[in-house]
Amino acid sequence: MDVAAEQSLVVDVAAGVTTLRLHRPHRRNALDHALLEQLATALREAERRGQAAVVLTGGDTYFSSGGDIGSMPTSSDGLFGPASRLALVHEVIETVTRSDVVVVAAVEGYAVGAAWGLVLACDLVVAAEDAFFAAPFAARGLTADGGTAYHLPRRLGPQRAAKHLLLGERLTAGAAAEAGLVSEVVAPGAATGQAVAIAQRLALGPRESNALTKRLQAATRADLGEFLATERMAVSLAGHGGDAAEGRAAFTDRREPRFG
Repeated sequence: MDVAAEQSLVVDVAAGVTTLRLHRPHRRNALDHALLEQLATALREAERRGQAAVVLTGGDTYFSSGGDIGSMPTSSDGLFGPASRLALVHEVIETVTRSDVVVVAAVEGYAVGAAWGLVLACDLVVAAEDAFFAAPFAARGLTADGGTAYHLPRRLGPQRAAKHLLLGERLTAGAAAEAGLVSEVVAPGAATGQAVAIAQRLALGPRESNALTKRLQAATRADLGEFLATERMAVSLAGHGGDAAEGRAAFTDRREPRFG
């Protein structure tokens, strides 16, 4: 059996560049505990190796469908049960933002929910022109997570952000680029290749000064950690409500939720 087929995360290490490919095709690269733990470990290892850049990709079809609903803890797992997976998401996001390694996301198809939050934390984003981003938390009776409620109001403004966070409207790659959420839009199927090309340019550049520049940019998000702590509390509280139970049931039954 192909070894890569057994891995949730495929790691490719080259000169100055590490490529991390989400590999859960049977779940559309949904983020479960194992994948998140592997991501956090791989990012830290890339920094320890002194890599200049990391490419984070889901492959040529889609980036990720977001948090794995089927593996999410529920209110029956205790007061903070609903937020236990989120703690891993936050670990990955904070590893990306605090690392001296430049992280380049490559998005084909879509990045949804917590996966969009992960993309928003990256330093550069290459997206296919037919890709989209979405935060459908409300439709599932969930509280926005993955730092989406931190990034979107700051970068889109509160009114535009509300359309995505409260109404779940999609954001196309083109619109994301116009809003400054995507650094480059490319033809379908070309996102990972272009992200690798950018990472290779970074590998030939001044790593130390790039790392310092990244730290300066991170200083503008100094309150991100405090926000994520509040987010974990909000997700825990929302996870004990009837809306979350109905949203989960509707998702499992493949039907529209009936709230209220």
